[in-house]
Amino acid sequence: MEVKVFAVRVGDKYGEEYEHHLRSKIPQIQFLNEEKEGFLRQWNKIHFFNLNYDEPIVVVDIDIDLVNNYEEIINYPIKRGEFLSMRAWWENGECDLNGGFYKFYPRDTHYIYDEFKENKSYWEKAFLKVGIKNGPINGEENFVAHMVKKRLKLKHIPDPWVCRMVKEPTKKWLAQINRKYPGDYAMLDMVNPNIKLLHYTML
Repeated sequence: MEVKVFAVRVGDKYGEEYEHHLRSKIPQIQFLNEEKEGFLRQWNKIHFFNLNYDEPIVVVDIDIDLVNNYEEIINYPIKRGEFLSMRAWWENGECDLNGGFYKFYPRDTHYIYDEFKENKSYWEKAFLKVGIKNGPINGEENFVAHMVKKRLKLKHIPDPWVCRMVKEPTKKWLAQINRKYPGDYAMLDMVNPNIKLLHYTML
């Protein structure tokens, strides 16, 4: 069965070319293009936790790139009660999942949507107030991590399958990410063939 894949692109930070690029890799992907119920920007990913599908779905960030045999990530097996994400091994461990990739059974996650909708004004600011995230809008993945721990078993795709990337990496930046990468290298003349997902972030 073909896995349903979703992403959010609202506002003007990312142009339509991001949708076109992801659709070239995942033809079945569906995009949410408007803020619903007063949810701001990436917080609109929370809507996908309230869907009524019996099969697992995948939610990705708009600014990822899929490389090599990336279908293995989308088709990575999970069971009911499990929540699949990737570990941001290149960061400082502030969050044990990464909002760039989720796979879950929506019927297991309605409680996540319900909690955010009921206490939206609190959660929008919670991780900004304690300094875990920078504003003005942030903290969605921290909220999801907090909620997943309550009822679900968190799983990670293999660490060597994912890598941080920036638009114009310097030699110094690449040397740092190559040292952190849990394998021989992340990128030399080309991306390591084990990598399937590049998560683009700011320098």
